[in-house]
Amino acid sequence: MALTELETDRLIIRPYTYEDEAARHQLMNEAFGEATPEETHSWMSWTVANYRELAAMYQPPYGDYAVTLHTGDVIGSVGLVPTVVPWSVFDEKPTGDPYLVTPEFGLFWAVLPQYQGQGYATEATLAFVTFLFTIMNYKRLVATTDHDNLASQKVMEHIGMTLYKNPGPEPHWFQVIGVLDHPQAQIQAPFDS
Repeated sequence: MALTELETDRLIIRPYTYEDEAARHQLMNEAFGEATPEETHSWMSWTVANYRELAAMYQPPYGDYAVTLHTGDVIGSVGLVPTVVPWSVFDEKPTGDPYLVTPEFGLFWAVLPQYQGQGYATEATLAFVTFLFTIMNYKRLVATTDHDNLASQKVMEHIGMTLYKNPGPEPHWFQVIGVLDHPQAQIQAPFDS
């Protein structure tokens, strides 16, 4: 099922369109790091095609979605990606290779700097989570971030995630994970058993 549009008191979450390219370029440069206009254009083409092709194959609505004010101004992104999680790093006595991973539904979000600290990331992510739990019926959502990204960790906590910190330095790409189970799910994180 494709996501068409979600609305909150202050925001609209919707698929990106080609008309959003300039706004997305600004977001990429201010929230994600430097991007050339060509990279933004390539990303936009891939993203718009991604919506159509995933929906045609009845796949999850992976990808970025525009977070806009009711005025239509794009202020950020929220989205879903396949995320690999090495759960065994949380075992007291890991067995096997700690880099063996399982796939999870991974959330992400970004907001332009001038809109940060106003609850927009939390509001957009909560609306997206509600869609993923009530319409898509996903059992678990995760989000990952760095140890020093306290703002992202705060969003994780505000949406109800339980945070776990990798006690070791490896793998370097897996530092903090937030886990949010569907309210009706009778599951636990694999390392909590």
